[in-house]
Amino acid sequence: MDPTELIAISRLLATGQPTQEALRRAVSTAYYAMFHTLATSNADLIHGPRTQANQGTWTATYRSLRHARAGTMLQGWPHLFSPAVRNFAVIIDGMKRQRENADYNPDVSFTQQQVVTRIANADQAIADFNSAPLQERALAAIATLAGQR
Repeated sequence: MDPTELIAISRLLATGQPTQEALRRAVSTAYYAMFHTLATSNADLIHGPRTQANQGTWTATYRSLRHARAGTMLQGWPHLFSPAVRNFAVIIDGMKRQRENADYNPDVSFTQQQVVTRIANADQAIADFNSAPLQERALAAIATLAGQR
């Protein structure tokens, strides 16, 4: 999954005069851009970039990230992370709640401006997370995959 492409799809869905269904999909897809950013970072930092030789273990690590842990575990160790990574954690948690509403709550509705703002926030959080030092992203991988005791 390419997070950049997912953000682009989100923006496309929220363009023009989108239906509630399009706005819901845009919110959900923007969340998944953040989730796949973290999953890719974790797998890359543990195994290196995906290759034919490490495909099995890379994919297993990528798939081991759980939605419930994606942001909450990063928030559980605030002293280890820069403001950029802490902000990523807060935004991904908020986007997860919005994605759950978008996907499962028939009574919720979104305005186009709300969705456009959420997409922009997700995109900026992804850029900030990706620019964090490798050591900090390695700590993020440990926090989100292993957790704390």
